[in-house]
Amino acid sequence: MNGETILRIAGLKKSFGANHVLRGVDVAFQEGKVSAVIGQSGTGKSVLIKSIVGVLVPDRGSISYRDEELLSASKERQRVIRRRFGYLFQDSALFDSLTVAENIAFPLVEGGRVKDRELIRTTVAETLDWIGLPGIEQKLPSELSGGMRKRVGLARTLATKPEVVLFDEPTTGLDPVLAESINDLILRVNKEFKTTCILITHDIQATFRISDFIGFLNEGQVQVQGTPKEVSESTNPLLQKFIANSFQRMEV
Repeated sequence: MNGETILRIAGLKKSFGANHVLRGVDVAFQEGKVSAVIGQSGTGKSVLIKSIVGVLVPDRGSISYRDEELLSASKERQRVIRRRFGYLFQDSALFDSLTVAENIAFPLVEGGRVKDRELIRTTVAETLDWIGLPGIEQKLPSELSGGMRKRVGLARTLATKPEVVLFDEPTTGLDPVLAESINDLILRVNKEFKTTCILITHDIQATFRISDFIGFLNEGQVQVQGTPKEVSESTNPLLQKFIANSFQRMEV
């Protein structure tokens, strides 16, 4: 896969006591592409993505953004760089006591990033319209369906105009129709905004449909990586079993 590397992970390790989750992850993500990290539950996918966005601190290794090493940078520089990242939590992580508009505006007003109230109002309205949910500004998260909450979570992420969006299991808990609509939104984010999208997912069928690059994480390392065609043709027995089992579950 040709293109400029926007995010490079090298030798990343993370343990929780005696549980060695990441054991030297090496993977590079290309700018403007849709990349996916797949693997069985408990292999460290969420730990990897949370290490990238700064929710977790790795024990060893390197995370480079546009060739700038992040982990050794000052705390202030890390904050500046990570403002270019958007992160869609698995459960959307909306604030229950805030309206939809207030949830989307939250990252804009945090730290005084945007002070113009009219600009914030316009950004919220335009973002909701883009995700197909106009006019719900005053609703509370409890009034939304699971699919709507996912979309509002994405709207909050997009409001800051990130260069990279990381998705943590974006279709978990959704029926196949809603899951497909979320995957189509990811494609729209990538194509219309030229945003680099990185997702971890169990939705194998969608992964091969929308991704430019796939990495297979197993036993704390990315054991296979490449284009969907290259990954599907891999002779790695664990990967082939994982793919086969995933498709069998879909057919049941």
